[in-house]
Amino acid sequence: MKKLIWIILLFLCYSSFGQGNLNGLWSGKITQEEGGFAPDYTFEIYITQDGNKIKGRSYVYVDEIYASFDILGEVNNEIYLSLRDNEILDNKVNDGMEWCLKKYQLVFKIKKGISSLEGFWQGKTSFSTCIPGKVFLKKQAPRA
Repeated sequence: MKKLIWIILLFLCYSSFGQGNLNGLWSGKITQEEGGFAPDYTFEIYITQDGNKIKGRSYVYVDEIYASFDILGEVNNEIYLSLRDNEILDNKVNDGMEWCLKKYQLVFKIKKGISSLEGFWQGKTSFSTCIPGKVFLKKQAPRA
C-alpha cells in the first residue's frame, strides 16, 4: 500500500511539475550550420504558456546585429514544443542581410535539476531559405 501511495504522489508531482513549467525566461544559444553568418548566436526566449498554447518573445544577437521576434506555438505531451517566429519586432542587420523567420522543434528536458529546451530550427527570409541549426536553452531563475 505504501508503494502505491508513493507511486501516486510521484505521478502527481510529475504531472503538476510539467504543467506551466515552461513559463519564464530561457537563455542560451542558437547555432547555424556552415555557410551561415555566424556559427553561434546568443538566444533568449520569454515564454508564456496557456494550456498547450505558447506565446512570447525571442531575442537573438551576435556582434553588432540583433533581432527580436514575436513567437507563437504549442506544446504537446508536456515536452514537445513547436514554435515559430510570427513577426520581427525590432532588428539591426548589415547591408544585404535579412533575419530568418524561424520554426523550432524543441524538447523539454530536466537533467540534474536543470530545465532545458533543445532541438532544431529552420527558416526563410523574403528571398531564400536559411541555413538551419540547433537550439540550446536553459531556464533562468526569476529575477526580483
